[in-house]
Amino acid sequence: MRRLILSTFILATALHSIADTIPSPLSKKNPWIVPAALFSTGVLVATTPPFNSFEPSIYNGFDPKRTYTEVDDYTQYAPALAVFALSASGIKGKNRLPAQVVIYGLSNVTGGIITQSLKRIVNRERPDKSDNRSFPSGHTTTAFIAAELLHQEYGHRSIWYSIAGYGTAAATGYLRLYNNKHWLGDVLAGAAVGIASTKFIYWAKAALRNKSTKPTPVAVTAF
Repeated sequence: MRRLILSTFILATALHSIADTIPSPLSKKNPWIVPAALFSTGVLVATTPPFNSFEPSIYNGFDPKRTYTEVDDYTQYAPALAVFALSASGIKGKNRLPAQVVIYGLSNVTGGIITQSLKRIVNRERPDKSDNRSFPSGHTTTAFIAAELLHQEYGHRSIWYSIAGYGTAAATGYLRLYNNKHWLGDVLAGAAVGIASTKFIYWAKAALRNKSTKPTPVAVTAF
């Protein structure tokens, strides 16, 4: 069951990276379809019978005496660090390193506001009952913000950059389940918020650039 969940998660995000990398009418007209689908599925799994019965069943596959890990505290940042390392080493992405840092920062601010607001509104208890800030997963949001950054900057160079980034982010989401910190719905919603946050910053950047490059209308004076 655990392998099935992780494999499905990685496959879904890998398909997203493929769809975004290969030009197509679908990816151009519907850039928000994957985050919308992930968020909707997360809400469905978290709140709607009989789907919400699937979440507790996941934990039946984990060893109750398992040793928790802190690896997910670091993997959430790995795709972003890869972007900065690639750029610093001279491998050009869509933007230069300073712009990449700004985009990453703004994406985290956007994702953080959404995630923290939802945590307080939804008030869902964590599996380990430590608090009521379970939905959505902040670690997963951060991981997918970084994965989308890697995808946007280097996915056009090789699809393997995108797959590696999303695979790492998916593994982070899986570890949040393994560590008993989140339900499946929390992780799916966190992935959606992360992807959408970075997409939004790139969209806003492109919109501002297009606006600034539009020619100024020349007034015609009649004599």
